[in-house]
Amino acid sequence: MKRIKIVALIILTGLVSVSFAQTIDEAGAAFNQGIQFSKEAKYNEALAAYEQTIQICTKIGDDAMELQIKAEQQLPGTYFNVAKGLFDVKNYTEAIPNFEKSVQYADQMGETKTADASRTYLAGIYYSLGNTDYKNEALDAAIEKYNKSLSYKSSYYKSYYGLGLVYKKQENLPLMKEALDKVIAMAGEDTKTITNAKDAAGSAYQKAGAIALQSGKNSVAVENLVMSQEYDTTKASTYYYLAVAYNGLSKWDDAITSAGKALDLQTEDKSDIYFEIGKSYEKKGETATSCENYRKVIAGNNVAAAKYQMETVLKCQ
Repeated sequence: MKRIKIVALIILTGLVSVSFAQTIDEAGAAFNQGIQFSKEAKYNEALAAYEQTIQICTKIGDDAMELQIKAEQQLPGTYFNVAKGLFDVKNYTEAIPNFEKSVQYADQMGETKTADASRTYLAGIYYSLGNTDYKNEALDAAIEKYNKSLSYKSSYYKSYYGLGLVYKKQENLPLMKEALDKVIAMAGEDTKTITNAKDAAGSAYQKAGAIALQSGKNSVAVENLVMSQEYDTTKASTYYYLAVAYNGLSKWDDAITSAGKALDLQTEDKSDIYFEIGKSYEKKGETATSCENYRKVIAGNNVAAAKYQMETVLKCQ
């Protein structure tokens, strides 16, 4: 009886050993198949093979640990290649989770280059999605996408540019300035984006200054127009608006200085600028210089007003 039990135990042990050996062989075969698929750029199939390898190795335990590690080391790059293929055909919905998997495994494996590359693609995808929302006037959604982009790569300055445009459209000038200043500071040799950021900020503050001027809020107008000049000093209109605002604040010399710069930059009719200069010198009590400038008002809405000042008020000779 004992002999029968011993024989049975030997047979059972042999079966377990054969089963174990076959399982290791299956894991190895799956791994080799994954390598071959990778060489053939069949990355989806390779990914399935590596995951099958890991699944088998997990069941085996410690004896299959080395093979499992080898399979896991293939995951960051394989997920990246799958995601890249989806990205290239603009299938962002499926590309995103695959890039995220690439980041996850790359971080675990210490593969910083793959992790950084995947994060860069994720930042670019969300930037692109944010642009679509912006064009569709879905501004809150655009903000969410741009911030998501920056959560993957804080140096992705184009997303700050997108945020700046959204905040400009929402007339939130403090947040617009914060975002666009980051673009200017971070964009390096990307002069086009830097120029666009400066133009966006400058025009936003100029518009705010012009609106304040129309409402008679001269101090607010000056504040915004001076801020506009931090980004763009080439617009004659900004200096002209400043001259109007300074005249409204009885700051005649500041008005004359701003108007003088407007004259230098203006390439078309300068009548409105001369009118403001004439007004400034009139208030300063310098009649001859005031008359000289009023005479140069030959077009626009101020012709009649200039004529009245010359003929009725100042009695210009």
